[in-house]
Amino acid sequence: MTLPLSPQADAATVAAARVGSALVRSRTVRVNRPESQTLLNRIGYALLDAPASAWMVLDALLVAGMVQLGYWLVGVSESYGVNHIAAWQGYAVFVGAFLIASLVFGLYERETLWSRSRIVVRSLLTTSVAVITAYALIYVVMYATASRRAVGCAVLGYLIGGTGIRLLAWWFVHNVRRPLLVVGSWPLFESFQAAQERGLMSEYRLVGYTSGRTQDCDGEGRRWCLGANGDVEQLRVRHHVTDMVVGSECSRDRKILDWILPCLQSGCRVTNEATFYEKAAGQILVDELTPEWFLFADLSADDCDRLSLKRIVDLLVSTVGLLATLPLWPWIALAIKLCDGGPVFYSQQRVGLKGNPFPVFKFRTMRVDAENGHSVWASPNDSRVTAVGRLLRRTRIDELPQLVNVLLGQMSLIGPRPERPDIVARLGGVIPFYNERHLIKPGLTGWAQISYKYGSSIEDAKRKLQFDLYYLKNACFELDMMILFRTLGTFLRGGI
Repeated sequence: MTLPLSPQADAATVAAARVGSALVRSRTVRVNRPESQTLLNRIGYALLDAPASAWMVLDALLVAGMVQLGYWLVGVSESYGVNHIAAWQGYAVFVGAFLIASLVFGLYERETLWSRSRIVVRSLLTTSVAVITAYALIYVVMYATASRRAVGCAVLGYLIGGTGIRLLAWWFVHNVRRPLLVVGSWPLFESFQAAQERGLMSEYRLVGYTSGRTQDCDGEGRRWCLGANGDVEQLRVRHHVTDMVVGSECSRDRKILDWILPCLQSGCRVTNEATFYEKAAGQILVDELTPEWFLFADLSADDCDRLSLKRIVDLLVSTVGLLATLPLWPWIALAIKLCDGGPVFYSQQRVGLKGNPFPVFKFRTMRVDAENGHSVWASPNDSRVTAVGRLLRRTRIDELPQLVNVLLGQMSLIGPRPERPDIVARLGGVIPFYNERHLIKPGLTGWAQISYKYGSSIEDAKRKLQFDLYYLKNACFELDMMILFRTLGTFLRGGI
């Protein structure tokens, strides 16, 4: 059944559709550049403007050159011997495999250059899949063999050369801060400032905001108020704005949408508040959510193929992790015993998939009488943590026994951190949609853990929920790999 819309709502919907279609057409427009640029900015903009075909040519030359180097190292006799493919066939197979894999994993997307971790993860995935594909073509389809040195040169060349060039490009692009105009109100602009203080949205330079209410341009936000909502086109030109974010209320106003349309035609990228937060800050705004979002957001929680692959990875990694770290367990147990003589392990009920409780296992890091029968949030410098426990927490070694939970299927490697039932009941009563984080298995580490500080308040729990919901919607193998690599970096650095 179709619900009737009011004329105002229908007009706003039509205007929003016009904005969306214009935005699609504007994606091929070059980045809007300020007139005054440093040399670093010029190079950064040039790299952002570079078409995907330029990167493909660069990758093709790099892979072909490294394959040729491999043939040169092994000599003509091995390269052209019985059942060995000819040099030109090696070029074709490996170049084709690397280019296709690069396209699949998004190495030629502009957004890749904004993130070092994305560059590294996508390069590793591209190399792995390209080598497997090339070998399958050579051995299975062509019934031939390839020089191992040629393959090794291609792999090393792409990993070192291709990844190195992109990391260098990231360094130049990182110096380009895209001017961002907020169309809405001072509180929205202030929230963006707070996000930048936490290290998010670093690729943007906040130029100011517009407002439809004169009172928004008074007080603390006065110096950032650039004018009225109707001045967006003039402000875009004056401040060389490349990106605009439209507040939730403004995005439903047809008049404001009509003012924004000319900005799209000029190559300015326009997004609404919720979409921008999701893409730029890796969060789903809880305050903007409705029950319909969970019904129509195409969540990844029910992707059977992805969940099957994730379970296989969980089993492999947890088994290998347990076998590799078991020799350390007696020494850890001895250190805990010598510290205060208490028990080595600590078991606690946590809420898991679909709200089902399960016991989680950890090495004990707090005093035996730390909680006295009631749950208390841990703080970064908690006095209840023992000397040995502080070291175990900083290196995340205290969570090694949770690999048993992963092996048993109660947890996954990646997912929201499980909380205690009484804390879940408390937070579920004050934070909207808090219990929806239990739509997926809890994890040893997660998007919230690598993106936000140690949480010890209701506001922190709300912030972490926004990251958990982002993972719930966008979970994929690439994101899991990125989380694992960043968690590994935290472990190797001894914690943060």
